[in-house]
Amino acid sequence: MTVSALLDKLVPPDDFDARPAVDALLGLAQAQQASDLHLRPTQDKVEVLMRLDGVLSPRFEIPAEAYPRLLVGIKNAARLASYKKAVPQDGRLTHAGVEMRVATVPTHFGEKVVVRLVAGVGLIPSVAELGFSPPELAALEAMALQPQGLVLATGPAGSGKTTTLLSVLRWLVDKHRQRYSAALNVVTLEDPVECVLPELSQTAIQPELGMTFASGLRSLLRQDPEVILVGEIRDGETASAVTQCSLTGHLVFSTLHTRDSVGVVPRMLELGVEPYQLAAGLVGVIYQRLVRLLCPDCRRPVEPETRLVSECRAAGLSLSTAYGPGGCPACNQTGYRGRTAVPELLSVDDTFRQLILERASLRSLLDRARQQGTIPLRQAGLSRVVAGVTSYDELCRVVPG
Repeated sequence: MTVSALLDKLVPPDDFDARPAVDALLGLAQAQQASDLHLRPTQDKVEVLMRLDGVLSPRFEIPAEAYPRLLVGIKNAARLASYKKAVPQDGRLTHAGVEMRVATVPTHFGEKVVVRLVAGVGLIPSVAELGFSPPELAALEAMALQPQGLVLATGPAGSGKTTTLLSVLRWLVDKHRQRYSAALNVVTLEDPVECVLPELSQTAIQPELGMTFASGLRSLLRQDPEVILVGEIRDGETASAVTQCSLTGHLVFSTLHTRDSVGVVPRMLELGVEPYQLAAGLVGVIYQRLVRLLCPDCRRPVEPETRLVSECRAAGLSLSTAYGPGGCPACNQTGYRGRTAVPELLSVDDTFRQLILERASLRSLLDRARQQGTIPLRQAGLSRVVAGVTSYDELCRVVPG
């Protein structure tokens, strides 16, 4: 479906049946592999934007007079009340086999709509496809093979934390089956369950019914689990419950928001976890960001910036050729196609545990992490620039130095 064909379906605006236009709009978002679709009304038009590879990009505009019809069609598809225009609403729909979450909010020029396209099982990469280097992948797998303990994935929203953990869990199930010819009971507690994986037993929290991450975890412990994923640590109760669970024979994965790998220590202590519990339970941290991949069909050599050359030299990296984005039909003229993870991996050793017990400063924790081989996020990103898989501008956008 082309943009012009979509706009044709919106004319005449007084034709109430908006289903063909809704189908065309959602199909266009799927075809362009958008993660989010935005409809943003302004004074005399409605802007259509799509988040492609993590970047929100304007795509085209819809006449303001056609928007009410389209809005009603989207609300009906998501089972929202079309007559409620002054309050936010949330709903869901399925289009061409893809689940989508719809959120509306009133603005000065009308209701704004955001449609989140939820990744399907086929869109969860294998651990080999995450973009980790061989040493990074070995460290990640070593964390996942611990018999018990707490593994935390950290980073800002949209940095791929949950995708990485789900990928690791699938790998762990396969590894267990190959090594022991046995099943592995993996249970998850999520908000919501965005990607259904047949290998896992997945449960969505329902706060309105009293089922939070903390209370739900207590219920999951009665399901004889070996591995547990708790979608996010949001409060002290969940932080304590997750840590305690990791000390009772379970391997627990969860996510947190911090600015680097060692930042999980002060954050968990701030949430009320006792140092002795965290020191005993924590086995590893995955701090990551996502950078866009240069389109292999149109990437082009560029003159490396002086700052890039200096950074590479300081990091001990040899830069032969730097690449930048071009632009071609394969990448929608953006110069980028797809994304890859840039991780900072912290494996907790006995010395690091002692620092946790002593409530050591962040600087002391950081120094120990570097001593034991943790590669800083920026340096891990530079290695991707040197390899030609992303650009220096993209690295600076995602991981400012």
